[in-house]
Amino acid sequence: MKALNVYMNGDVLVAQFNREKPVNALNRELERGLVEVCQSAQQDPRVKAIVLTGGVDRSFCVGGDLTESGEVNTATEVEDVAILGVTKPTVAGIDGYAIGAGLQMALCCDWRVGAATAKVFAQELKHGLSYPIGAYMLEKSLGRAAMSNIIFGCEPVPIEWGTEQKLFNEIAEAKDIVKEAVSRAAVFGAYPEVTHRRTKEFVNRSFIAGLHKLAPVAKDIILAGFHSNSAKAHFARVLGRK
Repeated sequence: MKALNVYMNGDVLVAQFNREKPVNALNRELERGLVEVCQSAQQDPRVKAIVLTGGVDRSFCVGGDLTESGEVNTATEVEDVAILGVTKPTVAGIDGYAIGAGLQMALCCDWRVGAATAKVFAQELKHGLSYPIGAYMLEKSLGRAAMSNIIFGCEPVPIEWGTEQKLFNEIAEAKDIVKEAVSRAAVFGAYPEVTHRRTKEFVNRSFIAGLHKLAPVAKDIILAGFHSNSAKAHFARVLGRK
């Protein structure tokens, strides 16, 4: 079973996260697949826009797969940089959980279509984990006040509030999440290519530069939390250890 299901819907490339469990935890295979898809789609003239989604009745992405390595990835998230590096329109279709790395991937997209059943939040601080990269991305995307509300509140974002803050650009019924994301991507994909590409390159340049600049500092911050007793207890619960 491939971790990423890729297909074309008209001029739109759909990359559906396809882990065995519907929460779609991010493992190395899915990470590599996302990077490869972003790079190939960028070069393929047939692809006018990209949709990232967990699919219908599945979560967008619950975050990193701790069962694969039992470790926290302290490197700059390569999948985030890959998504931001795509100059074609990118749309996230979000239902179920979008947590941690999943939330970060959604923030890298130009537009986010959310279902009313989406559960988007950053719960890291409550469990003794650090979230510097996610905090940076939230502040860059939504502003400082919204970022503080999400990372310090550690609770699922109410759909209405998330829409007001533009965490969600539009809301769709859960059964239509992929269809609506593809429809929106097709609209953006019909824009004149040169002006869209050059504008997006300019808009994302500082975002990407900030991620690279943050990387060494974020590593220290993440490791400090990772080695704390509260974080170890959280990992033990998640992994089912006594």
